[in-house]
Amino acid sequence: MFDCFPINQGEALSVARPSTPTVGKIVVLLLSICVGNRVMSAQESRFASAAPPKAADVNFAASRFWKPSTVALVALDAAAKTADSYATRRNIDGGGAEYNPMARPFVHTTSIHVVSMSALLGSEISVAYWLHRRHRENRSRAILLGGAVMNGLGAACSFKYRVADW
Repeated sequence: MFDCFPINQGEALSVARPSTPTVGKIVVLLLSICVGNRVMSAQESRFASAAPPKAADVNFAASRFWKPSTVALVALDAAAKTADSYATRRNIDGGGAEYNPMARPFVHTTSIHVVSMSALLGSEISVAYWLHRRHRENRSRAILLGGAVMNGLGAACSFKYRVADW
């Protein structure tokens, strides 16, 4: 690194500067580290297809998401959303108003209302599945049950305070 010998014999004694790594050398070093790790991972991945010894003892059927209880909760949630949508739509078509300020932008037209309720149901199922994958079964079911309860209360409120034409 340090050169303590004269550069030329005829010149005065000069010392060469220590070499500093350039950006190119740093990039090459980082890429070689990354590629080296990938090669190592590729060499070790040939053993990934072999099942670990404890995998034979695991009941894979018990970890399914679409169990009968989940299907029932999704059906209940979808039925509550359908009832809420129907009652809200009938009230709005009859001259009523949406009292929920968060739902008010989504009930102007029937198509936007249906798409927003479908997106809400899909997001609840997605969150429930995400929680299921992290072994949070009770929280997963609570998301679906909470959606069903909230839309059921919305449908009951819409039926209770319905406009006179239906």
